Amino acid sequence: MRYNVCAVVVTYNPDIAVFADVIAKLEEQVNQIIIVDNHSNNCSDIEAVAQQSSCRFVSTSENMGIAHAQNLGVAYGIEQNAQYMLFMDQDTILPDGAVDDLYDMCRDLEAKGVKVGSIGHAYRDTHDGKVSIAARAQGHRLIRRAAPPDTDTLLEADFVIASGSLIPIPALQEVGLMDETLFIDLVDVEWGLRALSRGYRNFQSLRKIMTHTLGNGRINLFGKSISLHTPIRDYYVIRNSILMLGRDYVGLAWKLYFFRRLFPFFIVFGFFANHKMARLHFMTRGLIDGVLNRGGRYGQRPA
Repeated sequence: MRYNVCAVVVTYNPDIAVFADVIAKLEEQVNQIIIVDNHSNNCSDIEAVAQQSSCRFVSTSENMGIAHAQNLGVAYGIEQNAQYMLFMDQDTILPDGAVDDLYDMCRDLEAKGVKVGSIGHAYRDTHDGKVSIAARAQGHRLIRRAAPPDTDTLLEADFVIASGSLIPIPALQEVGLMDETLFIDLVDVEWGLRALSRGYRNFQSLRKIMTHTLGNGRINLFGKSISLHTPIRDYYVIRNSILMLGRDYVGLAWKLYFFRRLFPFFIVFGFFANHKMARLHFMTRGLIDGVLNRGGRYGQRPA
């Protein structure tokens, strides 16, 4: 158990049984856990799990987005004199010893003079069983790299997914907190790229594989399995992709990636997924708000 690691778990209408398993696995590996709930319908059930596990529990009066919730957790970690923050989603199951592994690898890298931004384990998606890959920009292209799971391979990546990632507190203080204007999608990508621009490096470990649920389901199209989210999430994907085009620390390869995926998103989710009209509506709004550089929660406008 790592006493100088504080975990922040963000919840929003979780499956309570799965969430309880997440916390049970987590409390064996860290001694400081803060659960930040984004105004869930089952908030009382989440609080009950927190009380049973002696976790700090915070509930927001409205859904403020994952970035805001993560930042609340960071503030708590700093208050508790933590040296590292572990970011967790409500449905990511950590294997035994996962935090110890991340901590030891991070400390080894730091001892070698590496400025570690984030380090996380690869995950296996519960929908299709595939293990996540690491992406790095190379010129105008993104290179995706994979390695055999359950090996000592450590892949350098431009970012790692937030859930299950370990970030040193000094990195958060120098790079800055999570970007709350993005609200939810691409928050971890944006932070990883921002950290890179400040000389930090991000790593994905294959030593242990997490179990993680990506999206709310899958659709099979043109021989590919595509992650499916709720229609409102399509708004954030489109809008935030456009917002990322305007960030000066986002390199050409990533800007091309964000731009190129806009049209396929409209086609795939607007014509082949469920709730087609709702998705087209949200994506169109996302396109408009992105061009107008509007961040924050959907429908929220500056005073």
